[in-house]
Amino acid sequence: MRRPNCQQPVKTIVCPTQQKCVNTCSYSQVNYVHPTHTTVTDHHTVQNTHFYPQSTSWGQTVNQTNVFGGQTWPPNYGNAGFNWPR
Repeated sequence: MRRPNCQQPVKTIVCPTQQKCVNTCSYSQVNYVHPTHTTVTDHHTVQNTHFYPQSTSWGQTVNQTNVFGGQTWPPNYGNAGFNWPR
């Protein structure tokens, strides 16, 4: 039998935990350095121009021969009109 005016103890029931997801966003900056090197090369050409001046000379040679004419005297030697050089 029950007791009058008496309460029974309160029952507590624990339910399974509910899973809730909260998404957050953040922002960060990452610097990337891409180095570049440029080499400037100056190409210089020296053009050498060659000249070949030419001159012309003229010369003349003279050859002389002496020929023995034999034992005879020049013509008209001993004539009255011939003057032998002195």
